[in-house]
Amino acid sequence: MNKLYLILISTLFLSCSNYQVVSEVRIHMYHLHNPKTNDVEIVITKDSLEIGKFYNIKTIKRINTENIK
Repeated sequence: MNKLYLILISTLFLSCSNYQVVSEVRIHMYHLHNPKTNDVEIVITKDSLEIGKFYNIKTIKRINTENIK
């Protein structure tokens, strides 16, 4: 019974990181929105994301832009 509660709680926390792709701002730059928390993210990735589809923010492979001059 405790395992069931643990699975349920962990599922609820993981589902909060699902973001919907609103638009492609530039090539490989996407505007994402989380409808539950109203958070907004701008993501640069080599992945091809579909507009309108939900993605877990942790599974998107981001391009590190801190070292680009």
